[in-house]
Amino acid sequence: MSTLHYLAFGSNLHPLRLGERVPSARLLGRVDLSGYQLAFHKRGYDGSGKGNLVYTGDSGDRAFGALFEIAAGEKPDLDAVEGEGYRDDRMEVQVNGRRYSAFVYLGEEDFIEPDLPPYDWYRDIVWHGARYQGAPADYLDRIAAVSCMADPDPDRRARCEALLARLK
Repeated sequence: MSTLHYLAFGSNLHPLRLGERVPSARLLGRVDLSGYQLAFHKRGYDGSGKGNLVYTGDSGDRAFGALFEIAAGEKPDLDAVEGEGYRDDRMEVQVNGRRYSAFVYLGEEDFIEPDLPPYDWYRDIVWHGARYQGAPADYLDRIAAVSCMADPDPDRRARCEALLARLK
């Protein structure tokens, strides 16, 4: 079976969430991303802000991700879930002393809206994933402080709140 390495940093940080999308996902470890910030400014298909990694080059900035191994045949499923507005990029990352070339979804410029808030459930899914990965308290606090909005779609909100209950 052919496999790929995937760097998650947003709502796919938690293995349970990613495993529901690509069942073969296997967590390899947390990735510290010096010189990056997590932003919630990528416009999603539902009109809310989604996660994006922003390279600042400032060594004081730090984001956290998780490296997963997935079956190559499941990547089209993940591409479909991530949807329009993300480009498939490559990053070199290190986990447990080993270097990997991983694909990562980064927001395309035409889909960036700095003032677009995420839904509350989305922000909380990212927070739980970061907590699961052992992100430090100050990083979790920054995620928790992100301004968000209520999801006006009751069915989607109920599905995502049920996921949140499983992540806790």
